[in-house]
Amino acid sequence: MLLPDIRTWEEWGRVFADVERWIPVVKEICRRECVPFRRMEPGYPGTNAVFILDQTYVVKIYAPFCHEDYDLERELYPLLERNPCIPAPALIAHGILHDRIQWPYIVMDSKPGKPIREVRREIARANRIEIASCMGQIVRELHRTPLGQVHGLDSAPGGWMRFAQARRTDCVGEHREEGVLPEAVIEQIPTLFEFVEGDLKEPSLVLLNGDLTEDHLLVERQNGRWRVSGLIDFADAFIGQREYEWIALWFGALDREAECLRAFMESYDPSIKLDEQFSRRAMAFTFLHEFGAGIVVVTLRRLGNPPVRSMQQLREVLWRM
Repeated sequence: MLLPDIRTWEEWGRVFADVERWIPVVKEICRRECVPFRRMEPGYPGTNAVFILDQTYVVKIYAPFCHEDYDLERELYPLLERNPCIPAPALIAHGILHDRIQWPYIVMDSKPGKPIREVRREIARANRIEIASCMGQIVRELHRTPLGQVHGLDSAPGGWMRFAQARRTDCVGEHREEGVLPEAVIEQIPTLFEFVEGDLKEPSLVLLNGDLTEDHLLVERQNGRWRVSGLIDFADAFIGQREYEWIALWFGALDREAECLRAFMESYDPSIKLDEQFSRRAMAFTFLHEFGAGIVVVTLRRLGNPPVRSMQQLREVLWRM
């Protein structure tokens, strides 16, 4: 028996942070999969346990509450690997380690580079714009993935519509619970959804990464310039409207840099105009986003908690382009 029987997130948090405890587990997985390694180091902290081996392989072991992430990623990585324009990890092996409980795992190749979070300040403005343009091409290719090939996700319009409706219901309470936005602004949230009502009823759906953050965009320096070297972690991927993708992208990977968003969209789809209509839609999808309440709170805190007395003021603060 290598690991305890984890039943709560609190128990997982204690085990998840204990790197020494995982060494025999990773060794057993690598023995089974014939993956040699000498050095093991933890990956960037997240929900699941991730370890980098000799900068060559990545072993991801899923939390007991995230087995659906395993099912999704072991299906998506071989599919994404068919498109050389998407720098996602290649799946090398997958399986389930039977201990006190079952531990699903995957083994991937290790993408070079660092999360853009760690090096953004080292990247010149013009180079950041180039990276954003490259990201536009990558996400365009991701969104072109034929939905008929994605068997583990609900591609029917009804699935997205149920998700969107649930978010419309839940987000108001989430913002009240956070206690950051004034009640006058929270009461205006439903009016945002009226602006995108037609699209939500007849949506055009694509495969979304769902989490294009500064942790999952990897960049590498070559010949004095930084370039995109990897896009990792597809555990939050699902099928929905493309506008949902812009939220984590804007607040995370692009760090709310207007020139980078313009470069991204020019590369992704030049017909998209970054005008008032775009920002209104972006605000609606900010509230629809699963982590929208947290995103709003963190962003306002970073900006020094500016006074926001209306939805228009909030939009000007959050989506200033």
